Amino acid sequence: MPDTSGSVLRLEPLRAWRFVAGKVSALGAVTSPPYDVLEPAIVRRLTDSDLHNMVRLILPRDPDLGPGRYDEPARRLAQWQQDGVVVQDESPALYVYEQRLGNAVLCGLVGSLRLDPARTVVLPHEEVMPHWVDDRLRLMEATDADLEPILLAYAGGSVASDAVDAARAGEPWLEAETYNGAEHRIWRIDDPEVLSAISTELAKHEAVIADGHHRYAAYLERQLREPYRPGAEVGLAMLVDYIRHPLTLDPIHRVVPGLSLEIVRTHTPTGWQMQPGRVDGDPDRISITDGTSWLTLHSDGETPTVALLHEVLLPAWGVVEEDISFHHTLADALALAGPQQAAVELAAPRMDQVLRSAAHGVVLPQKATSFGPKPRVGLLFRML
Repeated sequence: MPDTSGSVLRLEPLRAWRFVAGKVSALGAVTSPPYDVLEPAIVRRLTDSDLHNMVRLILPRDPDLGPGRYDEPARRLAQWQQDGVVVQDESPALYVYEQRLGNAVLCGLVGSLRLDPARTVVLPHEEVMPHWVDDRLRLMEATDADLEPILLAYAGGSVASDAVDAARAGEPWLEAETYNGAEHRIWRIDDPEVLSAISTELAKHEAVIADGHHRYAAYLERQLREPYRPGAEVGLAMLVDYIRHPLTLDPIHRVVPGLSLEIVRTHTPTGWQMQPGRVDGDPDRISITDGTSWLTLHSDGETPTVALLHEVLLPAWGVVEEDISFHHTLADALALAGPQQAAVELAAPRMDQVLRSAAHGVVLPQKATSFGPKPRVGLLFRML
């Protein structure tokens, strides 16, 4: 196994791969949101937008094919390389990526993240589901690529953040606009002195995985399987100084088959305050609906509600966790609610709760948070 003693946060330059503007309908048209927020309607729209849209790689079809379902995206990517649809940058760089949509701005550095199996500087904050880790690992192994950057957050980057803002003052290396109106710009940082200053600064920090826990777990598993293979010791990542460039933090809602409001009324443990209706604006509440009526439960605010849901309420209600589905928008969850299939609306954990739990090595349940904005998939990717 690689030596993980004395780990420091390291984001290394890479020769990224990108689409060639003249080979596709538009650079924005071939991009996609991350795989785990892709609802069927979005997939159809992206699939129709361009024959080279990244959804054709990151979301393999035909699950009945088993492991063979990953062969199609592998062949497709190889063909795109052969046809010159995607090309590799001529020299290594760290890439400054900026995404703007209205008042929402995502800004940070994209590069090759040195993996941290000991979890001393790259800190997870939520659990993973093994089948999704296996899915992402199989896709990485079949395509020999990291197609989607994970998103990391750290605080107070000073020198590194100054370098990011200085790069943004120049002409972008790449620009794209996506169908939702978001503007995407990328700049290269390849000056050795600036890269050295960034490296020195980042070594003083630790970072929390904001988005991409399953992909990061797949990176670690790939390294475990091939510890001495060049390139297996790093994975594609975007690093954001959330003090300089704040991130949003939203909840992920649940749909729970077999759960009715009557079960909630009669099987919720004592100590919870329960009231009829949906209560908005309280960060320490859980609201449950059957599509017609609502019940709201209130906690004491010490523990994130998503942790209380999984550790206390679901067992008390007799729920089989494997049957739960996860939804980034409340509308998607409500569309599935019924008398024997409740939708559970969660409030987002507070940033201090997430950071405190991560720093103490305590992870929240899977799909506990949705950090954003999320980097668009397809503007930059990495081949091993």
